[in-house]
Amino acid sequence: MSKMQSVVLISEQNAAVPEEHGALAAVVRGILLCGICIVVSVVPATAQSRTLFRVFENLQFSGNPPDFRLFGIEHLPIVDPHILGLDVPNGDQVRQGLALVGSDRHLVVDIEQWPVEGSNADTQVSLAKYQQTLKAFRRADPSVKLGLYSVLPVRDYWRAIGWRGSEELDAWKARNTEVAAALVPNVDELFPSLYTFYGDKDAWIVFAKANIDEARRISQGKPVYCFLWPQFHKTMAFLPGDFWYAQLDTCRRLADGVVIWGTMTGAAGYSPKKWDENAEWWQATLRFLREEGKIP
Repeated sequence: MSKMQSVVLISEQNAAVPEEHGALAAVVRGILLCGICIVVSVVPATAQSRTLFRVFENLQFSGNPPDFRLFGIEHLPIVDPHILGLDVPNGDQVRQGLALVGSDRHLVVDIEQWPVEGSNADTQVSLAKYQQTLKAFRRADPSVKLGLYSVLPVRDYWRAIGWRGSEELDAWKARNTEVAAALVPNVDELFPSLYTFYGDKDAWIVFAKANIDEARRISQGKPVYCFLWPQFHKTMAFLPGDFWYAQLDTCRRLADGVVIWGTMTGAAGYSPKKWDENAEWWQATLRFLREEGKIP
């Protein structure tokens, strides 16, 4: 996500689902994907009634990447602990963060070291810190449209797709309800994280739908913009074009926009990938942008 990456909990994102659970996974995916076919056509009124699907970026490449604004892609500033520090930011740190804000006034706060799951004491401390941070930005500049990366809802893969049963799924939703009660009143937009841990496209769609549905449920009607990363979470390999297009298309059907984030080589210092205009993911993006009328 930000240069200060969260710990990778899944060791091989391009691996298949564990063999012993394969049959269950197939059943779960089949049932939920059938639901997607129905839900996409009738439920997401917010997405369907929108007049504009927003495409944002926070991309870094070596070489000569284009000006993404020429493709109808808006830059989205992200402020993280490199500026804010590891605790609630002080006034000077808040001002440095606000200096990143452009004319459209969006700002995503990316703080990943404050746990929102675990012991009740720890999570309450974290929620208080998030509240203090957001309120500090709001006081300093009420015009800024604030959001939190990957907190609303709490990103979850296995519970979200029903892998661990209905009880764990309900526990995840209950946690999201508690976090949302504390934080949604302090944000203007929600930014669920939908990065790619595995090479199973159908499972990713189930994962994405579950997280977007949760974001909608807790959003209080606020826009939902999904963070996508065109690389696998572990190997840093770029996604195949059809997989990447499926991610964009899924978000188009269910959300209000996407944020394309990246890139990383995996080397020390978080060095970016070299720009390649012929890369499959970029060609799939161009196709998507044409369909959205952002480029001819």
